[in-house]
Amino acid sequence: MKTRRCPLECDHLEARTLLSGSPGHVGAFLHAHAHVPTARPAHVAPPAARVMTAGPVTGGGLVNVPNAPAVADVTALQVAASDNNLVLFLSQFEALSGSNPATQQLALSILNDARNVDMALDGFAGGLAVTLPGNITGNNQALAQQMIAAARGGNVDQAFSSLIVQAEANLVTQLQQLSAGAQGASIRTFATGLVPTAQADLAAAQGTGTIAPVGTSPSSDTLSASDLNTLATYYAINVMERFLGQITVLVTNRSSLALYSAKLIGDHEQGALALGGYAASTATYLPAAIPSSAAPMASSVVAALRKVRPRNTARYDRTYLSQMIMGHTDALKLTAQVIATTQNPTLKQFALNVQPTIAMHLLAAKALMRGLN
Repeated sequence: MKTRRCPLECDHLEARTLLSGSPGHVGAFLHAHAHVPTARPAHVAPPAARVMTAGPVTGGGLVNVPNAPAVADVTALQVAASDNNLVLFLSQFEALSGSNPATQQLALSILNDARNVDMALDGFAGGLAVTLPGNITGNNQALAQQMIAAARGGNVDQAFSSLIVQAEANLVTQLQQLSAGAQGASIRTFATGLVPTAQADLAAAQGTGTIAPVGTSPSSDTLSASDLNTLATYYAINVMERFLGQITVLVTNRSSLALYSAKLIGDHEQGALALGGYAASTATYLPAAIPSSAAPMASSVVAALRKVRPRNTARYDRTYLSQMIMGHTDALKLTAQVIATTQNPTLKQFALNVQPTIAMHLLAAKALMRGLN
């Protein structure tokens, strides 16, 4: 298997493992654009930013305010994020529910790259004060729906092999358009740096290229075993909740549940980004796939897709909400334990910050469940 090289501007980071799992991988380049957050990512404005003088503007002279990108550039970045969200979704689906080992290994490698691209996009867009979607939007929803239909019919491997080519091709095209045509010079440069990764993943999906396999176990050069376990557990929760929320948004016919799952997508994406940034800053590798410890919960929700009927998703909705109640109950217990025992200030603050969010997710799930009965 050949390992891709990252752009020259990140060669000095090659010695660090970061999120890629292998030296010289795209993860090093992407880390150069990712922030190191504790709870909610703290974005740093690019060099083109101007400093506000004291006055009526919010923040006064204490905030670096970037020059707003052109509307067309903002829209293009948002489309690229949705394209990448689709790649994440398809790859996560195959990694969890596929049955062909070779196809699953491809999905794991693509998923790792897509996760790193997600972090890079979030970090870069945040520096421009641009908000990106955490879910799948627009025409990409139709492709995601095809994957869900395939899961109901038991054809996950076949569907993934076809759909991932379309998804990666869309991402490559969007990044190339940004690289060549964005009005902002920094946006053109940023997109240019992402194009080789998307092209390599597309070639691998088409069978005309290869990408390096990735590790399936977390590891760290700096964190203690206890801190690594806490970080990996929290990360797995956020990755899984985002995935299941995306399925539910696309499946349920209840608007209240669609809003709830959309909220979970946003909250858990930000949780994963924060934890991923911390992992990158501590030379820690976190697998992008849902781990075996969380797979039973995710698989039970995927299996419930077979219960979906036209204009009637009640049985699926009930399964999803029961898993949300159980999962968030356990997450609250974990969080209380982390707050009480950890000596790591970043992990403790993360736990303190997410505790009320977890509680609200749990309360909302219970209320929605009562509405089904």
